[in-house]
Amino acid sequence: MENLNETIQWVTPTPLRFDKANLIGFPVNTLPPVLREMADAISVTTSTDVAMAGTAILSAVSYCFSEVYRMSGKRDHTEPLVIDALTIAEPSFKKSPVISAIKRPFAQFTHDWNEQNKTDIFKCQAERKILESQLLALEKKDDVTANEIAGLQTKISNIQDNNFRRIVVDDVTPEALVKLLYENKSLLMISDEAGMLGNFNGRYSNNIPNLDLILKSYNGETYISDRVGRDSITLKRPYMSICLACQPYVFDSMINNTAFRGSGLIARLIYCFPQSNIGCRKYDTQPMPKNVTENYQHLIYKLLHKKFTYSDENEIYLHFEGKAFKEFVDYYNNFIEKNLLTEMAFCRDWGGKYHGLILRICGIIHCIKCELDNKNPAEVHVSLDTLCSAIEIANYYREQAIFAYGQSDIDIGTVKAERVIEKIKSKNIYKIRQNDLYKICRCTFFKNAQDFNETAEMLEEYGYIRRETVKGANGNNKSGIMIYINPNI
Repeated sequence: MENLNETIQWVTPTPLRFDKANLIGFPVNTLPPVLREMADAISVTTSTDVAMAGTAILSAVSYCFSEVYRMSGKRDHTEPLVIDALTIAEPSFKKSPVISAIKRPFAQFTHDWNEQNKTDIFKCQAERKILESQLLALEKKDDVTANEIAGLQTKISNIQDNNFRRIVVDDVTPEALVKLLYENKSLLMISDEAGMLGNFNGRYSNNIPNLDLILKSYNGETYISDRVGRDSITLKRPYMSICLACQPYVFDSMINNTAFRGSGLIARLIYCFPQSNIGCRKYDTQPMPKNVTENYQHLIYKLLHKKFTYSDENEIYLHFEGKAFKEFVDYYNNFIEKNLLTEMAFCRDWGGKYHGLILRICGIIHCIKCELDNKNPAEVHVSLDTLCSAIEIANYYREQAIFAYGQSDIDIGTVKAERVIEKIKSKNIYKIRQNDLYKICRCTFFKNAQDFNETAEMLEEYGYIRRETVKGANGNNKSGIMIYINPNI
């Protein structure tokens, strides 16, 4: 039956797993103007889903407010404005240009700030060295008193730390991160590769995970590092915003990693699985408008300058206006808590932090709005409109998290079936003998022909293929199985 492919009444095959195409789109219009325009511009020039840029911008901008503001839900529940984000996308999704455009003003500000303040930095470092030399000489004197030593040590401790600042970190070890957070108090881990998380999973410590500092930097919890051969280091309130991208195989290893999952790291991340338009992208896209990139850089510079000059030890608390607070309580009581038993039942650890995520996004949007309106965020209550925008954004990430956690439940049979489909599509196959298709695929997953036949049965059950027993070619009486491919795949 040579024309069977034409006579079969093909229908859309049943998805092997939940299709991310069914997820809601990223609500970019809920972002404040400058961020929205930047996300749209990046999306257009890179031909990528705006969710990728929107997610990275939210996470990166959150750094500007860490150690300065906290959003208050109620008296005994506050959240820092820190967002940890992970974008999961195949190669060729243009993760690098998206992340690069968002990171650029942070790196440039660091350079400019250090150049402008290097004289004061060198002076401070010189004063400390002089006093340390005096202390060393004083300790060698025979007639020195304890009061003299204590007095000089007090002078040294009173010198305010003034080092060259760092904002962005990329590939960093746990030990280096302790030092960087000690010197800078807060950091932005931003990269188009999430491989450095392997450093915290025991890559350089005999496979012993060292996630404690990453976990504590999500909420600004005190961290004490004691190591033989060096002084104890205490980080009173470390913060780090995480903005990473990775390929699906990296995420698969993370979601199934007992250390990452059991520690709560997976529950702290927001996820973005951007939609693909590979195959229909254009090269001659509109470049990013100059005024959009300038407005974005100007905003980031203003926010960072305020952050770097904020000297109060205490964080500023932001509060809801009355109606917004009532709506937030109602949303928690009547939706979030009940949802933990239904849609979020399989990602309950993530769902337990969902209301906190809403508060964090609320605080970020509120602060950006106030900056654009030249208002002090602490003097303006967070509005109902801001809460609605935060809930809409958070709901996007709720669906993404449910999808993300669902990836850990995929069995090997589904993975094998997906690989066969990839081979069929890559080689543009519409009809092929089963034995020939097995030869194409066997080096990947399949132990033997029977193993492959089980996958073929699964693909036929889901409507991806139809199979027919046919006689051998050239008078060969040996029969075989002909596979016809559903053109709808």
